[in-house]
Amino acid sequence: MDEPRFIPYEEAKKIVAEVTEMEHPRKDGKRIFNVYNHKGQSICWFDADEVEAEVDAEEFEEIKEHILHFIPDWAA
Repeated sequence: MDEPRFIPYEEAKKIVAEVTEMEHPRKDGKRIFNVYNHKGQSICWFDADEVEAEVDAEEFEEIKEHILHFIPDWAA
């Protein structure tokens, strides 16, 4: 299995318009962070519990900044 590849942070900032917290559409009670581009299209999502375990954030903006470092190359 190939290692995941991520786009550079600066490129991610250009294509990501919004990160929203929502419930997973098929798993009751599971939260995700859905990432949208400027066309309003979902380009990828992250497991909220995993992200929150990786970053000690007090504000949602800190979570968004963390996610911008991990946008997969296939999402661009």
